[in-house]
Amino acid sequence: MALPKTIVLTGASSGIGAALTRELAADGHRLYVCARRKQRLAEVTKESQIAQYQIVDVANEAEVVAFAEFVRAEAHHVDALICCAGAYGPIGPFHQLNSDAWLQTLQANLFGTFLVAKHFVPLMAGRSGARIVTFSGGGAFNPLPRFSAYAASKAAIVRLSETMAEELKPLGIAVNGVAPGFVKTEIHDATLAAGPEASGEAFYAMTQAKLEEGAVPIEVPVACVRYLLSEAANGLTGKTLSATFDPWASSAFRQHMGDIVASDLYTLRRINLVNLDDGGFVAALEVAPKGGSRAPAGKGNT
Repeated sequence: MALPKTIVLTGASSGIGAALTRELAADGHRLYVCARRKQRLAEVTKESQIAQYQIVDVANEAEVVAFAEFVRAEAHHVDALICCAGAYGPIGPFHQLNSDAWLQTLQANLFGTFLVAKHFVPLMAGRSGARIVTFSGGGAFNPLPRFSAYAASKAAIVRLSETMAEELKPLGIAVNGVAPGFVKTEIHDATLAAGPEASGEAFYAMTQAKLEEGAVPIEVPVACVRYLLSEAANGLTGKTLSATFDPWASSAFRQHMGDIVASDLYTLRRINLVNLDDGGFVAALEVAPKGGSRAPAGKGNT
């Protein structure tokens, strides 16, 4: 049985963060969690019986620093950091949204992830098997119309995670993301409240349908996080795993870990011509002048 870890988790008051708090505590880990809602945190942690909690706005650096100092005084080190805090933000066509609300969403989702990682890395450096787990989501790899702040922040979290993974290799800290799929949590209340006109009729209808039946069981992303914290994930870094689609739990995944890490699989990358294998336009573009330049026509041509 794996030894208990000291784990810090943000966004613990609801949804996946709350589920992870309960499940990881049940696994025997020592948890320090935070969120902005005191009553909900108290309920989730059973009044600090299963996890120590602090009221923290992850977009507020002073509050994040105070949380890190609290954990340092209590535990002296951290084995894993799980960044679950996030929100949809304003919903509707981007050019009609409130600019302050749009920016606040990036501050909560993206800047909050950056701040927490920045101030907890010193407590993780040198720890064997140290891990950071971030959460991407809808819009990270495909456009998500009418949810531009959320989509942009989640795509940026993927790139931030990949960048942190490279920078933290010398410190022995692995960084990976989780795309949880459509899980039935209160984040979707924002879509229902916005209505089909703001959120889009198709997305609104899809949200209603999945909330009634067809959502991803919350146990799936919880299991994916458990995997990323386990010894089975040793060596994996710089990837975003789809909790529902990728074969992370398979023996084949473990057997080919080195190949996976060395490849662009499960990363945020531009699709280039070499990645395509059909369509006549590919051959035409391959022989076209690069960078918008014109082929030389003769001496003196500029």
